[in-house]
Amino acid sequence: MLPRWVKVGMVAAVVLAAVGYFVKPYANDWWLASRVCGGAMPDEAVDKLIPDGEHLDSDYEYFNEELGVYSCALIHEDSYRAKGVSALAHTDRDSQDLAMKTVFYDGTARSVGALPEGLPGFTDEGRVRLLVSCPDLGKDMEGRPRRLLVRTSAERDAMEEQPDALLRTAVALANQASKKLGCGAEPLKAPKHALPGESKPVALSAVAGTACSWLSGAKLPTGAGWTVRVAANDAAPVSRCELHRDGEERPRLVFNAWYGDWSEGPFSEAAARHGSSAADGWKTRPVLTANWGRAKARCDAEAANFEAGADEDAGIKAPQLRALLTAFAQDQVKRHGGCKDLALPTRELPAAKR
Repeated sequence: MLPRWVKVGMVAAVVLAAVGYFVKPYANDWWLASRVCGGAMPDEAVDKLIPDGEHLDSDYEYFNEELGVYSCALIHEDSYRAKGVSALAHTDRDSQDLAMKTVFYDGTARSVGALPEGLPGFTDEGRVRLLVSCPDLGKDMEGRPRRLLVRTSAERDAMEEQPDALLRTAVALANQASKKLGCGAEPLKAPKHALPGESKPVALSAVAGTACSWLSGAKLPTGAGWTVRVAANDAAPVSRCELHRDGEERPRLVFNAWYGDWSEGPFSEAAARHGSSAADGWKTRPVLTANWGRAKARCDAEAANFEAGADEDAGIKAPQLRALLTAFAQDQVKRHGGCKDLALPTRELPAAKR
């Protein structure tokens, strides 16, 4: 018969082994989360952005200063594919332009979400994109200030269920990317609360203090019961103000402002869809048709494009649309700063043939 101390030791070993079996996944979670992205991943990225009951499988980090690329990810596995939280950052202008064109693949009709005032970015399909200036990187060969574009992604429903956690994670990872790539940007500060993923239209009287406040004094078609969806932020590379008839989901009037040379392509395509002209190069100039208008400026040594669009039921004609576009563009130029050479459309062009 085995001595009693041996029996006790065997039982203790079994208990420790069982405890270790259950504790090991959590210890692995802690280890991966603490080191990923150079330790910059916030605790809440795991607590709130990784689904309950899922354990972390791996982490990833890549850095190439010469190419201007930084990426990192915290990954968990489900039965179908790898998921998790990830960030991808570029200081290379070509990569940034490609990324922005990918976001706005369907042209100027694209609707994006606004971030809280002061954060230089926007949301699209559950992702947060931040575009910050890089003073330590100087200017590119065309004299444009160098910038850092950072895309942060999480589970598809994170923007609806955990917008605050996703935004704070995006800010933390953008600050980390700025350090790694020598950007020299002033660290971003995440607000305590984020905006909801899809803002709801509000009364005209409620837009004071927002980037769409100019609409409260605009001459709009009467009797429509207008409401406004604000997807605008003075620090962002894109701003959007939508006018809805009270109770309607579809906007009747849309005003977009896009800052950066990347915006030239989508706006030229939009001009071709909306207008028609035999003039050479007209697609890159200010344009006005019965229901679409485009103004232009130079802001921070790059192109800025301003758009006003109306559907056929908006009850508006070209002269009134031009007046609204003028008010919008002038307000945007004043808000954005560093802008010059504002150009507005003149004569009305015929609409494009369908």
